[in-house]
Amino acid sequence: MAIRSALLTSLAIGVTLWGLGGCQYYEDYRVKKATADLKEEHAQLLHAYRLCLEKYQDDPPKAKEFCAPYTQRLRELEITHQSGR
Repeated sequence: MAIRSALLTSLAIGVTLWGLGGCQYYEDYRVKKATADLKEEHAQLLHAYRLCLEKYQDDPPKAKEFCAPYTQRLRELEITHQSGR
């Protein structure tokens, strides 16, 4: 009976330690995923911003008006990315 109890205790400790290691890997995954998501959003916004500038290249006041939201969001993303480091 004592052997069985010791075996169960060892098993419980092993499972707990294995789970803690998994938590660290999950945290790393979350950080990498969030960083990748921010970079993807940044790339998409930059592409849309360039298209906007191209569309209104002959009318700078309209370009400034219609493309400003892209500029603002790109700045916000940059701040978010810097604060997450």
